[in-house]
Amino acid sequence: MHAVDQNEETSCEIFFKYFRENKVEIADAITKPFPFLESLRDRSFITDKIYTDSREACRNMVPVERVVYNVLCHLEESLDWSLMQTLFSRVHLKEYPGLTEIHRSFENVLQEKYFSQKTNRKEKQKTFNTQQSCEKGN
Repeated sequence: MHAVDQNEETSCEIFFKYFRENKVEIADAITKPFPFLESLRDRSFITDKIYTDSREACRNMVPVERVVYNVLCHLEESLDWSLMQTLFSRVHLKEYPGLTEIHRSFENVLQEKYFSQKTNRKEKQKTFNTQQSCEKGN
C-alpha cells in the first residue's frame, strides 16, 4: 500500500482548472455560433432554452465571444471528459483554428502535470519498495 500525496492533482482536476482559467481564450477562439452551439445542444450539454437564448443573443448583435463565454460558464457547472472531446472535436478544430493552440496547450499541461505526477508516484513507490527490501535484508 502506498500513500498518494494529497497535493497532487488528478487529470480531472487539471482539466477543470485549465477550463476555468482559459474560458476567455476558448470563447475568443469561437468566432461564430455554428457548429459550436449545435454540437453542445445535440449532445445535451446545453438545453434547448440555452441554445435558443444564445442564438437570439447573437441575432441581437451580442458579440459571439460573449455568448460563448456565457455558455462556457454554464458548462463549468457540469464539466466532464465528454465535453472536452466535443469542445476539441475535429469539426471544431477545423472550424475554429484558434482552438488548436488551446487544445495543444491543454495537452501539454495535462502531460506535464498528470503524467509527471504518475511518474513521481511510481518513483516514490519504487524507492519505498527498495527501502523495505534493504530493511528486510539487514
